[in-house]
Amino acid sequence: MNESELKTKMVKSVKDNGGYARRIEDSFAWGTLDTILGPRGLPVFMAEIKMIRGLSFGPTPRQYIEMIRVKEAAGSGNHIIPVLIGWKNDTFYFHEPVQMVQFKDCFSVTTTSINFHDQLVKYYFYKKGTT
Repeated sequence: MNESELKTKMVKSVKDNGGYARRIEDSFAWGTLDTILGPRGLPVFMAEIKMIRGLSFGPTPRQYIEMIRVKEAAGSGNHIIPVLIGWKNDTFYFHEPVQMVQFKDCFSVTTTSINFHDQLVKYYFYKKGTT
């Protein structure tokens, strides 16, 4: 699966569960995060999706700046959450904004039997401290 197909699958999973999701495709919008994910009843996630090739992954320097701006704009309200999502070997890896992270240090539901939407929800509650 390539990155485009992966994003399509993620968006469909959120929509199929009653949420809102959209890919942002603009090759001229340098540094723009590539996906908006709004699971029903939860805050909106601004996500940067990366295919993991090796042990670590991260956003481009400009994407990292945008992730930090989103985080700062949300303040303590957490109504919008920037997230870095990696994908490797049919597994999603979730992490807060960082410049580079090893996939072993990410939140992950290491089973493909749970759809993306449910994994995103699990990440939210993990991050919130109520798993």
